[in-house]
Amino acid sequence: MTKPVILCVDDEKMILNSLREQLIDHFGNEYHIETAESGEEALELFEELLEEETEVPVVITDCIMPEMKGNELLRQIHHIAPKVLKIMLTGQAHKEEVINAVNHANLYHYIAKPWETEDLILTISAAIKSYFRDQQIESQNIALKEMNVTLSAKNKALIQLNKEKNEFLGIAAHDLKNPLSAIIGFAKYIQHTFDELPKEKITQFAGIIHHSARAMFQLVTNLLDVNAIESGKMNISLEVLDILPILQHLIAQYAQIAKEKDIQLTCQCLEKEYLAFVDNNTLSQVLDNLISNAVKYSPHGKNIFVRLTKDEQEVRCEVQDEGPGLSEADQKKLFGKFVRLNATPTGKENSNGLGLFIVKKLVDAMNGKVWCESERGQGSTFIVTFPLHSYKFDVLVNK
Repeated sequence: MTKPVILCVDDEKMILNSLREQLIDHFGNEYHIETAESGEEALELFEELLEEETEVPVVITDCIMPEMKGNELLRQIHHIAPKVLKIMLTGQAHKEEVINAVNHANLYHYIAKPWETEDLILTISAAIKSYFRDQQIESQNIALKEMNVTLSAKNKALIQLNKEKNEFLGIAAHDLKNPLSAIIGFAKYIQHTFDELPKEKITQFAGIIHHSARAMFQLVTNLLDVNAIESGKMNISLEVLDILPILQHLIAQYAQIAKEKDIQLTCQCLEKEYLAFVDNNTLSQVLDNLISNAVKYSPHGKNIFVRLTKDEQEVRCEVQDEGPGLSEADQKKLFGKFVRLNATPTGKENSNGLGLFIVKKLVDAMNGKVWCESERGQGSTFIVTFPLHSYKFDVLVNK
């Protein structure tokens, strides 16, 4: 590492050499002693040292020099590097220049000529100590500031986690309480009036219990999925699969539910197969959620169109409904966690604000993309794309 430099400036060569020799005797082991015979030369040398990233803790200059005086030199040095400590050598008749240096260059000290060697060395030693102490304090302040920034970021993260925990507990308390109350209530009613109930009523109550249990199961499943996603424990194994039969199975599954709301659920597919590089269970969960939402939020008597298309790079699935559509504000927060949108289910179905968050994370994990195109009053179309095997395989090989 380059030694720090003490820069000495005086237009009288004999005085400059004497100053240099005295400083070498006392500081030569730890510092380079550089000299200049004019303010212009000193300023040029100082800038060169800074460009070389050489530390200059102290500059010592004569007061009265031709062309650039000492106070002007120190003023310019102060402008370039205000932390450098400045010492001026002066006679008693040059107090005005000293005052100027104090006011405009933050002069550290002045030494009267002729100087006592002991006073000179003590003054420079104190200046060096002060300079490096200030540097150390500044470094510590920067470290503390960085630590505070880190702690602040961690505090914000903890606050966010606490907020999400409270949201989680709120959802669990509310969304589990309602179906659980229905299960307990109807089960108790059947238990106490079984002999008096007709078979149709028992069947009806059993259906309500089943529906409530499914709602609870779906919520618990979603919460477990969120936990698996955020803890990095998703079990995803990508392989070449035909999306079409998976989609057809889901459409058949939701056709009866849609029929109960007088909704026509239609699949539009022109090809015999749609191969993509996906995970079977994860893909089913994504498509199930999108179709389920379309049925859940579509008004009675409307249509839902599910389309599959493909090109040379990806398979594209669209789920289009004729519902109320989404506002711009809702679209911006659509895939967030615990998000409650203005749109509400049209058949009193449950919604916990986790489904689309999970969809986005699962699609990302399969290297796909998902987004929504919607206008108020014009329905919504959710679009999800997955890479083809050949395209994805090429990417993996190139990596």
